[in-house]
Amino acid sequence: MIKVLIKTEGKAFKSLEVTGHANSAPCGNDLVCAAVSAILTGCTNAIENEKDFHLEYRDGYYKLDALNSLSSHDEGVIDSILVGLKAIASEYGKFIQIKNL
Repeated sequence: MIKVLIKTEGKAFKSLEVTGHANSAPCGNDLVCAAVSAILTGCTNAIENEKDFHLEYRDGYYKLDALNSLSSHDEGVIDSILVGLKAIASEYGKFIQIKNL
């Protein structure tokens, strides 16, 4: 199962941690993992102010920490990640769990 942990302070984004694998199909055929990876990779590449974040990204693990206040562009990027992950969870909740702190 993929586990997503979103941390905020008030309305401000603080961090996103994504761990695990969906195991919805054999490795290489897992569309849930592929969708999550595509959202994380695509949106991370769209970040405008990389200095405002700390990123760790490896197989089965993704962590994005906000180091500073975010630009409106980067807030939109973060919102896109969250909307995408929530859309996947709404269809494939057996394979992805989202928790907000």
